[in-house]
Amino acid sequence: MPTIDLKDLRKYVNQMAKKAMNQGNAVKNTVIEEGKKQVQETVYDVYTPRIYERSGELKESWEAEETADGMAMFNDRRDDGRYVAEVVETGQGYQYDFEYNGKPRPFTENTRKALDGSSKLTDSLRKDLKSIGIDVE
Repeated sequence: MPTIDLKDLRKYVNQMAKKAMNQGNAVKNTVIEEGKKQVQETVYDVYTPRIYERSGELKESWEAEETADGMAMFNDRRDDGRYVAEVVETGQGYQYDFEYNGKPRPFTENTRKALDGSSKLTDSLRKDLKSIGIDVE
């Protein structure tokens, strides 16, 4: 009977999960879709701008980056060198005064919370694992 080292098994499973997330699209798409939903609800729906016309770029500026542990997903919306996503998330750094200056609209945190309480990421990882030839039930 073969001996299985649980430490090596854990390492292998984590490597395959990382590979699946970075090569597949299901996990990325799940995070992006929830992120777009949270931008709409947390940022866009709370008020209508009077000074400018929205470009919609905050909703569309999602990026994925491979990390040592797997993958990082983030909103990379920038304008003239300013990190707009952070300004909106924290409410700090606006260049003009308006009703949400100083008030956080935490769309990234809301995205994390929404996904944390659901099976969406697990289901998406299953799809990505299957896409690299690993069948998971």
